[in-house]
Amino acid sequence: MEKLIEKYKKKEKPEILHKLRVNARKELSKLQKEGKTDIGLENLLKNSSKLRDSDVLMNICESKKIKKFLKKRHKKLRKKFLKFLDGFKSEIINIEPEKKVDIQNCLKILSDSFLDKDDKTLHKIRIEVKKCRYTHPEYEDVLKLIQDNLGKAHDYYNCEKLRKKFNKNSDKVIKKKKKFIKKAEKVRKILINDIFSI
Repeated sequence: MEKLIEKYKKKEKPEILHKLRVNARKELSKLQKEGKTDIGLENLLKNSSKLRDSDVLMNICESKKIKKFLKKRHKKLRKKFLKFLDGFKSEIINIEPEKKVDIQNCLKILSDSFLDKDDKTLHKIRIEVKKCRYTHPEYEDVLKLIQDNLGKAHDYYNCEKLRKKFNKNSDKVIKKKKKFIKKAEKVRKILINDIFSI
């Protein structure tokens, strides 16, 4: 983690930030299985969330006005995050284990269709799928497909909110959001019906 932090501080590239966040989540998922957490890593994810969102939104929101707004916001967020990184410290503590990250819990989360869920619920499902993926490498491929498609859907949901804020037509981004939800749903069905035969 320290190497990635130093790398990001030198280059500040979106792909390094993404890698930093992925590694933090993997480490936290492993710790959670042992009834522990790392306060430093939790804060890293919290402090970099909006920055990561702005990196993604600058690529998918097609509007000069929105991109200008995002660049301005990105600059402020990056400055704040770099300040946080200067004082970053890992601090592992014992916690009362939350819901156990096991495959049965994951199956319960994935038992219902994604098609009738609202955007916020789908985002929460994605976070739980991530935990399952990082702690159950035997299902890595299929869980990653669900996670990636729900992640893209969430990105377009954020873009949709921004476009509405700037009074821009959102039909195109809503269509793309629905496309990724349908893709995630297709994989969910395969996972439940073919792999686990429930």
